[in-house]
Amino acid sequence: MFTGIVEEVGKVKTITRKGPDARLKILCGQADQGLAIGDSVAVNGACLTVTGLNGTVAFDIVGNTLAKTNLKRLKAGDAVNLENAMKLGDKISGHMVAGHIDGERTVRNNMNTSKGWVMDIAAVSGDEKYLVSKGAVAVDGVSLTVGEIYNDFFRIYLIPLTMEQTTLKSKKTGDHVNIEFDMMAKYAAKRGEGDITEETLRRTGFMD
Repeated sequence: MFTGIVEEVGKVKTITRKGPDARLKILCGQADQGLAIGDSVAVNGACLTVTGLNGTVAFDIVGNTLAKTNLKRLKAGDAVNLENAMKLGDKISGHMVAGHIDGERTVRNNMNTSKGWVMDIAAVSGDEKYLVSKGAVAVDGVSLTVGEIYNDFFRIYLIPLTMEQTTLKSKKTGDHVNIEFDMMAKYAAKRGEGDITEETLRRTGFMD
């Protein structure tokens, strides 16, 4: 389990495909402190298991994870968001993030406006069930708040600190980002509440 608060931006040293799977090695600093084989780390929001520690942090990625995430697009030198798994008693500054990516979505715009820095992310059919204005969403592992929802995209607002400490500042139109919708919204949808709204989440106990 994670919180969506990126601890460090790491750099891909190598990614080697092995049939449908891949082995990823990442250079990082603070994020590898105290790691052990078998630990979980969110890489661009995707929960991966540490399988090697020798100057880099290594992960084996199965084909299903590659198919559903932007990890398949990585190449040597690329920057990735890193977060170690939370420990019991840790402060949750973002929101509860499982590290299970719902899918890739494309960036429509990433720009500075009169309202601040905004990122527009394309939505596909079905996304509307899990999107609620002022609700949570994880984008490449970054805990963010949904600002506005439109017919085929949603908008998030980025503060300067997020721009400085994550990879989101470098995202361009057409780039792919990993999306994990708020698990509480998904549970509410599973309960058959229909379209998820702020009122629905309050009524079902997912929001105060």
